[in-house]
This record gives sequence, C-alpha cells and structure tokens, in this order.
Amino acid sequence: MKHLSADVLVIGSGGAGLRAALQAARHGARVLLLTKSTVGRANCTAVAMGTLRVSRENQDIEHHFQETLKAGKFLNNPDLVRTLVCEAWPSVAELKTFGVNLLVESGKVSIAAERRPAGILLTKALTAAAFNAGVTVLEKTMVIDLPVAERCLGALALRNTGELLTISAKATILATGGYSQLYMRNDNPPPVTGDGLILAFRAGAELQDTEFVQFLPLFTDAGVPRKPIVDWLIEGTKHLVPGGPLINNKGERFLQSYNLLEEPILRDNLIVAIEQESKEDDFVILDLTLPSSDQIEGALNLEFQKSAIRPFLKVLSTKPLHIASFAHFTMGGVSIDETCSTAVEGLYAAGEVAGGIHGANRLGGNALTEILVFGTIAGNHAATYASQTALREIDKEHVKKAEKRLQELKKTKKTPIDPLLIEKDVKSIMLQFCRPIRSGEGLTRAQEELHTIEEKTASMAGNNPNQIKTALEAEFMVTLANLLITAASSRKESRGPHFRVDYPERDDHNWLKNIVLSQKDGKLNIQYAPATR
Repeated sequence: MKHLSADVLVIGSGGAGLRAALQAARHGARVLLLTKSTVGRANCTAVAMGTLRVSRENQDIEHHFQETLKAGKFLNNPDLVRTLVCEAWPSVAELKTFGVNLLVESGKVSIAAERRPAGILLTKALTAAAFNAGVTVLEKTMVIDLPVAERCLGALALRNTGELLTISAKATILATGGYSQLYMRNDNPPPVTGDGLILAFRAGAELQDTEFVQFLPLFTDAGVPRKPIVDWLIEGTKHLVPGGPLINNKGERFLQSYNLLEEPILRDNLIVAIEQESKEDDFVILDLTLPSSDQIEGALNLEFQKSAIRPFLKVLSTKPLHIASFAHFTMGGVSIDETCSTAVEGLYAAGEVAGGIHGANRLGGNALTEILVFGTIAGNHAATYASQTALREIDKEHVKKAEKRLQELKKTKKTPIDPLLIEKDVKSIMLQFCRPIRSGEGLTRAQEELHTIEEKTASMAGNNPNQIKTALEAEFMVTLANLLITAASSRKESRGPHFRVDYPERDDHNWLKNIVLSQKDGKLNIQYAPATR
C-alpha cells in the first residue's frame, strides 16, 4: 500500500475538476488530481457540444437569473444561481487566455470548432493549463472512500493495478460528474457512474433533488449520430410544418396537444410530451421532409446551431427519423453553498456532482458555464482552507475497513455474480420504472426489485482489478438508484422532468421544497427544505 499527500485533492478530470485544480495551484497549493480514466477525456465536458450561456450587462444578468429559476421550476438555490449568472461572463471569457476560440452571439457563447462535439477542445486546454500550473495527475485511479474524522482527511483509492492508495489531503474537491449512467439509455461516457454522490453521502454530506434527471430526445436510426441537438432543432423548426415535426405511432402531429407550438420548448416539457406519446413503441418520429435544407437551416437563429445541424441536413430532408429519450444530465447532487462547501468540513463539490444550482430542470447552456464558475470557486476556497489547515494521516481503521471490503470481493464465491450483470439489472429497472413519467406503483416495484439486487451484491466476485472496480461501481449505483427512487416516491406532484401519473399537477403549495437526503448511524434521513424564491 502506497501513501500520498496533497494540500488539495481533486477527484475527477472533467471541466470542473480541471478548473478547480488549476485555480488551487494558482494559489500555491500542492494539488493532486485523480481520474478514473485518462485526464480530460471520458467525461461529460469532453463530449459536450460546446455551448455556454452567459450574460454581460446588468439587464441581461437579471434575465439570465430569472430564466434559470423559471427553467428550474423555482427549486434552485437563488444564491447559487446569482453566483452563476454574475460570474458567467468573466469565467467564460477567460477561456481565450487558455487558447480556446469563442463565438459570441445572442447571450450564448460557443466553442469555435470545425466539428461537434467541441468539449474536448475545452478539456485539452484546461489540462494543459493545469499541467503548466504544476498540478500532479494520477490516472486510472478510482476513489472508494472519503475518510472523515471531524473533517475530510483525503481519500482511499484503488489503482488499475489493484494497489490501494491512502491519500492525505488538507482539502478535497469532488468533481466526479452526475449519474445518468443509472439508465440503460444515456449519452454519458461509461466512467461517469455517480460515485461522488455516494462517497459524499457516506462521508456525511447531504444530497438534494436526486429525483430530477434531465432526458433528451436523440436519434436512434442506424448511421445517424446521437448528438444533443433535437430539442432546439424542434423548437426552431416547429412552425415549418403544420402541427410541428413530431409524429406519434398513430400518425398524429402532437406538439399542439401539449401547447408546445405556442410555448417555448424546454427540455422537460418536450421530453414529457415525447414520453407520453411513445408508451407503446418507445419512439416518435421527427419528420422534416417537407421543408428544404435551406429552410431548416434558416429557421435556426444561432450560427452554432446552423453549423451543428449541417451534417444532418441531407438525411433530415430525405426521410423521417426515429427519436427516443436518453438520460443526459442530473440536477440532483451534493448540497453546497456559494463557496462550494458541503456539510462535511474540508470537502467541496463542483460541477454536475453538486446540487442546488439547476433546481428541477437545467437551462440549456448552463452546464459548461457552471463547471467554470464553480470549479474556480471550489479551487479558491479549498486552497484557502488548506493554507490554514494541518495535514493529518488517515487512521488505520479506515484503511482496514477498505482492505476488508476489497478482500471480500476477491474471495472465491460458491455462486459468483458478475458485477456487470448487477449494473445491467439496475439500469433495466431504472429505465422501466424511473423514466420521466412515473407512478407510485412503479416506483414501489422498482424499490422491491432493487432490494433483491442489493442482496446479490454480496455474491459479486472480482478476479482482477478491473472487475473489482466494476463491483465497487455497481455497489455505488445500487445505493444511488435507491436514493433516486426514495426521492421520486416522496415527491407527490409533477414538476420538471418528474411526472407522476398519480399526481399529474404541479403543487407549489405543498411541494415548493427540496428533498434532502442524508444518513446518520447508517439510517436514511429525509428532510423537506422549503425553496427560497
């Protein structure tokens, strides 16, 4: 077993983790960044299309603030939203100093690129800047525990060689991404399995809004790339075709049935409509064969949108395409304040792993802006905290507990279970019962089936380091799925992408509140915190 130490430990190498590591290093902190894969790759930033929402003038900032709250159905933490919109432009404009070319238009900025997704250009630039600032990176390393003794002491991590590491740190930043991998259909890179939420939860932090998962419609036809363009494509072209371009299995154009020809299409109202209309076949049709390619491109307002759609114009104007819902982004996460501090002293969170910023639904373009704003804030405050804190060793009891769990996974089982099967079963349950359209009966069924799966995790076997890593991820996923279902069962209303068929109306009188989950002495605690407006 090897022991490492750092002033600031950053877990995750997407945009938030890289920006936090860079900022902490700028303050003179000795920074160690851990990543499950290769630094700057296999994360949601790297596969992002490259749009960032910004506001510069006071009037625009206030509009951005109100727009974000409205999209989030007013479950957002307004202090976090205010921080986001006020720091958006300075944080995004700074990308130019890292060599990232930007296209600025109509309240949005996009990364200038010849092809999409363009997020990889952002992570490459941030990776180079982090290395230049002296950040140390350890790749192919999975954090399995955050030891706490009055404060977070660092982490225990597993190398891809099977070696257990103890890492003492004065401050620790979680930037591990969201949990869309809980679903069989998702567009997130495979390593983004929601580990950070469960690491924080077990360490004593609070989680909030776990019931809110943003789904996007994506193409399912063979040979057609699955890129997150369909929502704004439908909004831009909905008046080019009488009744709109979406058709159900009865041949009906259904946007008008959901008032989406008059009202702006957001990701939540669009996906609920698609889910309602695709119950039998699990898909709907996007038909833009009537307008010409020029008309389709001309209906889009932004050059970013035009450049993103051009590779699709021929197929769009030639034949109808099938689309279905895919998990894309998770609004729930670790509760933080404006300094990115969690309920655990010395533990910070930034990026999609953090909750409270987006409320029940994320406004398009805010994700990349968020990672830059709050990654910078987390790095600042973690470095300051580290400068005032003494390094402490991780006590032996924490290490023994981790070693014991790893040994259990290595033991020969009478009837061993492949951890990949556990993951597959979790994803199947979530796709069946926990999509945007839910019911109390279905959620109860999901909990029952998850309980059976949880019992099977004791029989998981790991014959090599990769299997052991997968088994640990599967354990995290089972716990996280249970927490999502608990929150979804508790919220007896419909809001954003959480649509309860047994409670189909939004209920601000009773449910304008965040569901906050924590544990004490191994018991789950559920709190209902009134949302401030």
